[in-house]
This record gives sequence, C-alpha cells and structure tokens, in this order.
Amino acid sequence: MSSFKNSLASFSAVNGGALLRTARRRRISVAAAAVWFFASLLWTAPASLMVAVLKPIAPQLELQIPEGGFWRGRAGAAFWQNNDQRIALGTVEWRLSPWSLLWLHPGAHITANYGQQFIDANVRLSPLGSVQLRDVRAALPVAALAHWLPMPADGLLGLKLARVEIARREPLVRELEGEASWQQAAWQWSSRWVALGDYSCQLDMKESARIHAVLQGQGALAANGEATVNFKDKDYSLQLLLSPTESLPQEFREGLGLFLGGQRDAQGHWQIKRSGKW
Repeated sequence: MSSFKNSLASFSAVNGGALLRTARRRRISVAAAAVWFFASLLWTAPASLMVAVLKPIAPQLELQIPEGGFWRGRAGAAFWQNNDQRIALGTVEWRLSPWSLLWLHPGAHITANYGQQFIDANVRLSPLGSVQLRDVRAALPVAALAHWLPMPADGLLGLKLARVEIARREPLVRELEGEASWQQAAWQWSSRWVALGDYSCQLDMKESARIHAVLQGQGALAANGEATVNFKDKDYSLQLLLSPTESLPQEFREGLGLFLGGQRDAQGHWQIKRSGKW
C-alpha cells in the first residue's frame, strides 16, 4: 500500500508539473500571438494614427496632411501653438523604432523643415517622463525669435548636440553636450546693419544643472571667453574678451563699453566680467 501511494504521488507530481509547463507555454503563446496581432495592425496603420496618438501627449502640436504609415510617415504641415502664437514647423517626417516599444522606451528619428529653419534628431522617451535627444542638428533664423527676443539682430542660429536629456522637473536640462553657433551675425546700428562675424559656443554639462560654455568668434568683432550657468543655485559667471576691428563704425566701437559695461585695454580690446544670481 505504501509503495502504491508513493507511485501515485510521483505520478501526480510529474503530471502536475507537466500541466503547469503546458499552461505556461499556452500563456506565452497567447501573449506572443496578441503582440503579433497588434504589431501587424500597427504595421499597416496609417499615419493618421500617429497624429491621434500624439494629440493627448502634445496638445500644442498640430499635424496636418498626414501621409505614409504609423511607423514611417510625414505631415505636410505642422504647427506648435504657444499661447497666442502659432509657430510653423513646416514638413515633419518620422521613423519609429518598433523594438523601442517593447523596451518601453519609444524612440524615433524626427525631421522638420521650414525654409532655413530645420531640426533633425533621434528622440527617445523614458518611462519616467524624461526626453532624451541624440545627434541633434537644428537651425533657426534670429528673426524668428523677434516675438520673444525683440533685439536688432540678424543671422542664423545653429545647434549640433551629441546628447541632451530633458526632465519633467527642475532642473529641466540634466545632460548636455554639443555646440551652438551664430553664423553671419549682424546688428542694426542706427539705420544700417553691421556685420559682426561668426561665433561658436561649446556646451558641456558635466555636473547636474551646471552648464559650462566656451565661446569663440571671428570677424569684425572677434570674441573669446567662457561662461558658467548653475540652474540649481541660480547663479552665473562670465568672462569675455571682445576685439573690434576698424571696419566697424567708430560709434559702434565706442558704444560697446556703454552697452556691455566692460573695461577697455591699451590694445582696444574690451574685457567683460560678470557674475550674479537671478
């Protein structure tokens, strides 16, 4: 009798384990089939589905004339609504990475073109809500910022960033590395435009909320210097050397000291030092 009970127990254990393994395989098969089914639906889904998905995520973004598919598509016209301002983004194209959805880090390659204004970047969303940008290239005419920065300036602003991480909470920028530029810079002086030169600024954020910038510029108004901005402590420091040439109007050269509040050395260079809090 004891031997029979042991045999029965062994049989039950073996069959129970087999049933559990079978049930597990069935669940995996059903889950895989469901993922494949929804992936197949998305694979053939139109670009209008992407517009519908982005609407609650970014209500300020308006995509018109969608073409192509959900994974790879374009919008013939795009706009960003900022309070009472409607900013034209031009044509927007996207290429979504399917595998990024499985890892819960949706990623895509995005481009937008509108005349001289453009952006080209790899974007990835974190489950925690942060946005990671890689291989960013962008350009924007200075005149496009006139509504927010009403300055008598002209030229083309550019960005070449290896990486950027933007968080939902302050400090908003958590990581930054790359270059910003101001090409064909010009300033309106009296009734004429004065060509200043071309400027580049190397940006690096090695510490959280602290950006270090190294500035270089060549042209009629050469510039060299560095700046540090600490968003956590809300302070900044700036050291800048400006070297104006005689090609600039004399009134403009003399006005640099009043405008920037710097000190002029024997060679005619302006030395500017600033620090403070906001």
